[in-house]
Amino acid sequence: MTHLWTGLSRRTASAITALILTLFMTSPASALTEATYKDQRKQFQQALKLLQQKKLTRFEKKQAALKSYPLHGYLEMAFLSKYPEKASQARINRFYKANSPSPLPARVNRRWLDYLARKNHWRSYLTAYRQHPDRAVVYQCHQKTALLKTGRRAEALKSAPSLWMVGHSQPDACDPLFKAWMAEKKPRSEQGLKRYWLAIGQNNLGLAKYLERYITKAPHKKQVTLFKKIQKAPNKILSSDPKQLSPQAHSALYSYAFKRLLRKNRQKTAETWLQYRARHSLQGKQRSVIDQLISRRLAANYDPKAEALISKIDHDYSYPDITEWRIRNALKEQDWKGVARLIGKLPEESQKKDQWVYWKGVAYSQTAKSGIKPATLFGDLTKERSFYGFLAAELSETPFQLNQAKAAGNTTSIKRLSKIAGFARAHELYRLNRKIEANREWRTVWNKLNEDDKKAAGHLALSWGWHHRAIFNVVRTRHWDDLAPRFPRAHEKLFRKHAIKNRIDRTWPLAVARQESALSPTARSHAGARGLMQLMPKTAKRTARKHKVRYRGVADLSRPEVNIALGTAYLGEMLNKFGQNRAYATAAYNAGPARVSRWLKDRGDLPLDIWIETIPFNETRRYVQNVLAFRVIYDRMAGKKGNLLTNEEVDSLVINQTQGTTLRPL
Repeated sequence: MTHLWTGLSRRTASAITALILTLFMTSPASALTEATYKDQRKQFQQALKLLQQKKLTRFEKKQAALKSYPLHGYLEMAFLSKYPEKASQARINRFYKANSPSPLPARVNRRWLDYLARKNHWRSYLTAYRQHPDRAVVYQCHQKTALLKTGRRAEALKSAPSLWMVGHSQPDACDPLFKAWMAEKKPRSEQGLKRYWLAIGQNNLGLAKYLERYITKAPHKKQVTLFKKIQKAPNKILSSDPKQLSPQAHSALYSYAFKRLLRKNRQKTAETWLQYRARHSLQGKQRSVIDQLISRRLAANYDPKAEALISKIDHDYSYPDITEWRIRNALKEQDWKGVARLIGKLPEESQKKDQWVYWKGVAYSQTAKSGIKPATLFGDLTKERSFYGFLAAELSETPFQLNQAKAAGNTTSIKRLSKIAGFARAHELYRLNRKIEANREWRTVWNKLNEDDKKAAGHLALSWGWHHRAIFNVVRTRHWDDLAPRFPRAHEKLFRKHAIKNRIDRTWPLAVARQESALSPTARSHAGARGLMQLMPKTAKRTARKHKVRYRGVADLSRPEVNIALGTAYLGEMLNKFGQNRAYATAAYNAGPARVSRWLKDRGDLPLDIWIETIPFNETRRYVQNVLAFRVIYDRMAGKKGNLLTNEEVDSLVINQTQGTTLRPL
């Protein structure tokens, strides 16, 4: 067993683990029946409603009756958050003692600190912060304000420079501190200039403009003038003199200039960069950032001059990621000698990746004088559980291998873990659809477990039907071969029903949902996509109208029955649009049909495996490969033979297009 504490004996480590778990264990609540829990959930929700209605006497009665319920502390937190004026430092301290370890005390403490700051109770704030400090900037700044307001000015101002010297705006809570600091004739011009370049480096141009007022010395003003000249005409970077700049300022300036130039002309920017880099003997991390940025833009756009320019930027193959992009450019040209040569330039460990083992085998097959059987070309790759492993197995006519490890959890360990207080709270919060709080509770306990229990915890989440948490448990433990929690069969009946209705493969939409949201019904992307199959609201509305699916608005996308109905319908549309090719349709589901149409126009004549590998978006390429591989995994776990590609898709692979004999799936 691997423990969290290195350097301790197994016996000592085991004793510590047992002690911590004892602290987390539930008391009487662990013996409660599901019927009792169901009733208490109802009582808990009624108590919260009474609190909102300000019926405090009835609330307190309900609260007292729920002392054995795992979420009892959440009622006290709700009360203290709504009525902080009824709290006291002693009550906050009692809450800490009664609810540690859990995420609750820190949350209550923040509401308490917010209240004290809002009411200008600065002496009480200092006491509260001293007993339970919070490192968030807003609370640090309130603490400095409290020092100012209680006559401890010098102590407060010590922290002002470090809090001010960042490349972004700080919270309004810091304004009193900064105002007092500036009354001392601060910041100096040197400090203003340093923050100015920090802001430029983070592309916060509005903040940079504001900071000009603090840059008062003539040499420093010249640097501002230089930046404005480059801002107006980025190509003038070649004639600029970086000697007057600090390394940080120089880095910020040329990063800004070359990122701007890249938007206009990739080839010309690469040529300008090579001149600039040679003239100023640039080294270090920032040079490598621009090297890779320009090289990646050239390669990912399959620029005709990409290889010639990148070979000058990275002549010694220092950047493995860029070498991989150079391989894709060689694949696009079907330059098999170039493919083999470039794979040989990757670090040894990278050459062992499934994708490059596959392409090395294909390259060899295309340059060999006589035909070679795929089984000989790919060797042990056919035994791997991956997109390229499955592709090699399909071509070699060998069965897919899942390589499934023994399950990390058993009934005994799952039952033991379920009795830990934090997990019991997480379960109740999950049942009440309070997912954010459930995740907080889960992480608090999980971080204290030994490695074996961390792995088993995924099976606990799986037993609750908390599929998203089970999947991420595998990700955190990296126990990739424990397939049950990694690939739960969530909402299987709904997926089957709507797949049949939309005439698509039954495991395909499940594989899409597994990749899109890790099977979380409430998932939401930065772009606004929602639910299991991550639908954009506009797409959902249009699809619902076209397929006559009842859809009342964005909130419906968190309902699996609606999300799956719409997602499978849209997936079916993509399949029809792209000639029944699942690889193209899957790419369109992720990146949009317009982009895929453009990629097909540019590279649609390529063999299918090359087309997939040369998808210009890393995210979409991995997405397509994962979805197709996940289909196989779900089929094999269900005892089905499964296949990675259809017969028509297999026909379009490199080897089948060049060997004369088409190899069919098993």
